[in-house]
Amino acid sequence: PADMISKLFPPADTSPVGLVRIAINFDQVSQAQVLSERLKERGYQVGLNMMQSHGKAEDQYVQTARSVTGWGSVDVLYFADSFGNMDPSQITSISKALLSEWKRPLGIHAHNNKGLALINALTALEAGVTWFDGTIMGMGRGAGNVSSEALLLEFEHLEIHHGKPQALIPCLEMVQDLKEKFQWGPNHLYHYAANHNIHPTFVQTLLNDPRFYSVQIYPTLESLATQSSTSFTSSVLNNAIYRMDNNNSGGDGQWDATGWLDNREVLLVGAGPSVGRYRNGILRFIEQHEPTVIFLNANSYLSDDVADATVLTQESRADADIERYLQLNHPIIMPVANLGSVFGKQMDRLSILDYGLKIEEGTFRIEPRGCYLHWPLAFAYALSVITQSKAKALYLVGFDGYSSDDMRQVEMNEVLSNYAELPEQIPLKALTPTNYSIHQGSIFEPVI
Repeated sequence: PADMISKLFPPADTSPVGLVRIAINFDQVSQAQVLSERLKERGYQVGLNMMQSHGKAEDQYVQTARSVTGWGSVDVLYFADSFGNMDPSQITSISKALLSEWKRPLGIHAHNNKGLALINALTALEAGVTWFDGTIMGMGRGAGNVSSEALLLEFEHLEIHHGKPQALIPCLEMVQDLKEKFQWGPNHLYHYAANHNIHPTFVQTLLNDPRFYSVQIYPTLESLATQSSTSFTSSVLNNAIYRMDNNNSGGDGQWDATGWLDNREVLLVGAGPSVGRYRNGILRFIEQHEPTVIFLNANSYLSDDVADATVLTQESRADADIERYLQLNHPIIMPVANLGSVFGKQMDRLSILDYGLKIEEGTFRIEPRGCYLHWPLAFAYALSVITQSKAKALYLVGFDGYSSDDMRQVEMNEVLSNYAELPEQIPLKALTPTNYSIHQGSIFEPVI
């Protein structure tokens, strides 16, 4: 780490940067000593931002402040309300504990999950904190921070002026323009996350994924609240989306898919708009080729009568279209261990092929009665079912794809590249336009 500092940071007198702040989790603060010392040697003002500072015993704050003081290389010590779940009483006690040993400037980085960022900042001010982070309109990752304009207004009211107080009015005018343009504001989902010690990146990831409606996000957050979610990992999110626990037996269903599609051609229908655009061509293809037709979740463009089966893996999808699934006149292929609770007593109304599914980090394994997957994607599950069923070819429609920097695009191409490495993989061809790494054909190809 010391060598990396030397490579990344020139001497301060030749750098456009004057202040470097190190952000590190509270429990790992000791690892920042070598960084702060090397930065100080190179002439920088050094800040230390202790993330996830909530919920510690008083003596932990005192001992940490004493230890950092002993380094002699930190100019400003910060504590961060990373989950936005601190209240004014906690702000006061943390500030006092740190200031009992720390005699240099103390700062606070407040998050606004519960709408308490401003009052927490003002409480910290009363407790002796003198450095405050703020952003215009509170803009920031997730629920955002205390707003700069709110701090400026309060500091002016308290007659705490740093610089020219007349800068306040232009700032407020700019904020009003931005507010009208971007409609920025707090989000109740981050409030829920703060109350349950859920890392805000989980909420941010769910909100940024168009596959999820808000009604589908709530059960995922409820699931996250029952497990350790203080650090973001994709595997924890995957488990929450599928309501799975790593100790369950979700990979083992009751139905053996082996040979179900023996030597058959299969048409897998996705949800992309191209299904609507090429609807007539798809129906002609089905009539001419007579493939086994499988829907990936409920389809908005084709009648259920067209399909021979529907694949369903996600609880939120089942919740959203439960009445439609209950009326299907063909089988649903799904992992009952993971979705049975959605249908409850109404399971008797369904024709189910119970093929198991379990999410396991770094895995793509297909077995007779279930699969073990790294990705929480119905497509990967459908590939597993169709492959185990011994189909001879798989055609895809409605897999349009996304932009190259969209995480859904990255995920799907990861599935495809990993599938291509499996010894049992079968040929894939997209018959409607796609951005995925799939061999491109056409729904209008002649029958040969």
